[in-house]
Amino acid sequence: MGKKGKIAIIVIALVVLAGAGFGLSKLFGGVSFAEGYLYEEENRMIYAKVTAEQDKEKVEVIDTYVETEDSVPILKTASYVYTGKLEGDKLVLVPAQQPGAPVNATVSRDELAFQGPLQAGKQVPPALSANSSAYYQKQLEAMTTRINELAEVKKKEVAEKRAKEEARVQFAKKVEKTDRLVLDLEENAKYLTDVQFADEASMFTEHASELAALLDEVKLYGEQPSVQETEYAVMKETVGAMKVLVDGIQSMEKSVKDKKQRMTDIMKVMETDLADSQATWEEIKADAPKSEERQKALDAAVKTAKESMEQAKQRMAAIDKQQTAAVQTAAKLYGEANALLTKAKGN
Repeated sequence: MGKKGKIAIIVIALVVLAGAGFGLSKLFGGVSFAEGYLYEEENRMIYAKVTAEQDKEKVEVIDTYVETEDSVPILKTASYVYTGKLEGDKLVLVPAQQPGAPVNATVSRDELAFQGPLQAGKQVPPALSANSSAYYQKQLEAMTTRINELAEVKKKEVAEKRAKEEARVQFAKKVEKTDRLVLDLEENAKYLTDVQFADEASMFTEHASELAALLDEVKLYGEQPSVQETEYAVMKETVGAMKVLVDGIQSMEKSVKDKKQRMTDIMKVMETDLADSQATWEEIKADAPKSEERQKALDAAVKTAKESMEQAKQRMAAIDKQQTAAVQTAAKLYGEANALLTKAKGN
């Protein structure tokens, strides 16, 4: 066979080797490297590429894996780059960029196997089998699509679960709120009922009676044709006592005003609680635990609250009327006494 024929056979052999399945990055002088090395399972894929650069080997690893956060799968990727020296089929690798401990590995045309973990605290990865970059990309795309679709399903499930839990929590809060409003209505109704005007009413009556009696004393002297100096002094002292009673009635006005303000404020709160409790109860009564029992408690509290407010309004109206009468009476009696005193002084 001639020289040209031999050269042609060698070229054909090289072409056959190149198309035999995986591109070989290192054919002679040692271990042959596959185009890439792949390990795959349902939720993890590790792809590595070994290349020779000058007098050292470079290993690039892409670790794609699935983690679950709140039951939702999330695709994550970790990348590692190592450089090292090939000794037979053994690689002694050191991280090229990130700090870390050296990693030993064995490599052949068919398999790449790491002897240590790629990352501290992690497990040693399974052996990677020779495979092409195109196959890896196809599998990675399929895995990504599957995980993303599953993530959307899980997100929907989580959202529905959260919505149900939130609805349950809100329902429980409304039940609790209704119970609390029932207690508030009962407590405020009692407070409102306890606010009475008995002391003020009694004082208005007593002071008006005392003023009338003192005016009668003033009249005993003031209606005489002439008033002695000692009699005038008695009249003046009596009129002074009447002034004290008038001032007492006026000071009692402040007490009445303060009580009425407290009653008005508490009734505003009760009006709000009445509306709120009934509206909230309408939302939950169909599904509330012990619904009948709670309905009776609410009805009783509403009835008590409304009655206490109506009675409070009646008491306020009554004390207003009595106070007005007392003030007018006091002013009239005191005015008459002062007029008699002035007249007596002129005599």
